[in-house]
Amino acid sequence: MSQNESWMQRDLAVLWHPCTQMKDHEQLPLIPIRRGEGVWLEDFDGKRYIDAVSSWWVNVFGHSNPRINQRIKNQLDQLEHVMLAGFSHQPVVELSERLVALTPPGLERVFYTDNGSTGIEVALKMSFHYWRNSGQPTKQRFVTLTNSYHGETVAAMSVGDVALFTDTYKPLLLDTFKVPSPDCYLRPEGMSWEEHSRNMFAHMERTLAEHHREIAAVIVEPLIQGAGGMRMYHPVYLKLLREACDRHDVHLIHDEIAVGFGRTGTMFACEQAGITPDFLCLSKALTGGYLPMAAVLTTDKLYQAFYDDYSTLRAFLHSHTYTGNPLACAAALATLDIFEQDNVIEANK
Repeated sequence: MSQNESWMQRDLAVLWHPCTQMKDHEQLPLIPIRRGEGVWLEDFDGKRYIDAVSSWWVNVFGHSNPRINQRIKNQLDQLEHVMLAGFSHQPVVELSERLVALTPPGLERVFYTDNGSTGIEVALKMSFHYWRNSGQPTKQRFVTLTNSYHGETVAAMSVGDVALFTDTYKPLLLDTFKVPSPDCYLRPEGMSWEEHSRNMFAHMERTLAEHHREIAAVIVEPLIQGAGGMRMYHPVYLKLLREACDRHDVHLIHDEIAVGFGRTGTMFACEQAGITPDFLCLSKALTGGYLPMAAVLTTDKLYQAFYDDYSTLRAFLHSHTYTGNPLACAAALATLDIFEQDNVIEANK
């Protein structure tokens, strides 16, 4: 028996893999990976594979990147973890400063979670809670685009619209408004993608005009709907959406978990529309594909609505055990260094 076959048998005796019908592995062999370097993954029999999906869209500068490796090793000798409630540490402060400086103007506060789905949960809860703290408790519902995907925890599924992931769980999901996607793949022949995106915004405008008193926020994947099939739309849609959200007093949440960190040609997709969302959700490439972490950036106005004596119970009492983990912060700082020092965005262009 080869090493690969041995590891496959041991795996199938004990594991339940994500996003998988395990019965498929009766015909489709698992690929046990021994090591990674650059774009390459290598199994236990020495066969190499290109990691073309970047390990679920997270790895941006290669496996075993020496610069990220060294930063994590240095941090490991100092502090591996401390809870972020009541404590702080150098890497999380430095990373927060870097993210505030790097993202569009007005995003001044950073809240950390462990993965993209929980980052979405945080943004939804913060928006809901903000309106409650601000004396507008009827603003409880969310608007999303058809064909969108925002993760697989319950609230994140609620604002998604990929039936494969959501249909089974419909009884658990929040009641949301779903507006037709501006997906330009579906535009009429001869129509520009900008014109199509403008035309499709009429659906969003109508929903906000009719229901803004009960809407807390609109959530979108800016420019590209990822898991829905890499469907794209024009930045003008985001400009129109920012203006409409301001006019109707509704928050705008940008889910840049997949499209952030250069994947659309600018560091963040919202830059192409020249706007600042009320919440910017980041994950995946944030740590270069090394360690789980997500960041939710928001405005000081939102932050101030929670700032009060504890007894008022206005605080945002949401937590994850490994929030702001120092090793993940170190990986993120090394990743941001590579973006900056190697002028990655311009080189990609």
